[in-house]
Amino acid sequence: MRKLNRWLTATAMTAALIAATALPAVAEPPQHTVDLALTSFSDIAVDPTLGHVFVSSKLDNAVAVTDLSGNAVAKLSNLPGATGLALSPDGGTVFVALSQFGAIAAVDTLTLTERTRYPVGEVCPSDLAITSNRLYFSYGCTTWGAGIGRVGLDGTGARTGLAFGHYSPRQLATSPARPGLLAAGQPSLSPSDLRVLREEGDGLVLQASRDAGSNLADVEFSKDGSQVHVAGGAPYQIQSYTSDTLAVRGSYNTGPYPVAVATSADSGALAAGVNSDTSVRIYPAGSLDQSRAYEVPHLHQASLAWGPGGRWLYAVGNRFGSPATLHVLSA
Repeated sequence: MRKLNRWLTATAMTAALIAATALPAVAEPPQHTVDLALTSFSDIAVDPTLGHVFVSSKLDNAVAVTDLSGNAVAKLSNLPGATGLALSPDGGTVFVALSQFGAIAAVDTLTLTERTRYPVGEVCPSDLAITSNRLYFSYGCTTWGAGIGRVGLDGTGARTGLAFGHYSPRQLATSPARPGLLAAGQPSLSPSDLRVLREEGDGLVLQASRDAGSNLADVEFSKDGSQVHVAGGAPYQIQSYTSDTLAVRGSYNTGPYPVAVATSADSGALAAGVNSDTSVRIYPAGSLDQSRAYEVPHLHQASLAWGPGGRWLYAVGNRFGSPATLHVLSA
């Protein structure tokens, strides 16, 4: 759940800092797994600057932090109903939606300590996405009582009701290449509704909408922001639509029950996760043919995130009753 394309495009300074972080070594196997100190999964985000992977858990009220090799770094607790994650444009803050506290926590990415909380109302904030230096959040505590709100990156100007009347909190996605656009997919319904919203003045207006199949699970922009990719229970493909009008652009034949999709902000490669034994497939930029596939049992919805340089991919899965598992995959 994803976002600002789930991690930030590296600057020259970022690249220098990455060299000092724990990137997976070339000699490591193409796939390895580590158990997280979590019993469930909510969202994943990668910080390329300081080399951290963040995984949130609503049931554990916590966020697990690893390095880029999957080694445990910290566990951030006392985060009631921790769900959506998003990195600030300067990389200094990771935001955590607190669905059981009516707030969004701002965590310092250097010290890995909570700096402050931004109250947004008792609306059960869920997914997060950043565009135009504004933090958008989907929310909803009751059926058909969901909507979209936003708050400034400094915690000011919190608003709800920018979009409302949704069945449940929507999956959100944004792209640095298309500032001011917000993709919002409706999960838990068949057919599912996909919308592209555009900032206009102090609000959001509908730019395009369409039926996007059934049981939508994840939404993601392409690297250049020209397409919106959708994973859902049916059809058995990752569907791609133009971000301006949501016209059909193409599809990735993944097999039954796609549940996750992520694009690399560096290479433009697409990763797709499906609910089967061979559950993660990688497609090079510009290709509809997969180049690699991995087994990630019990993959969670919206649980894929790329590491810096497009060299490694992170996925989370777990069987009910067992610890959540982070899979580190070579792309």
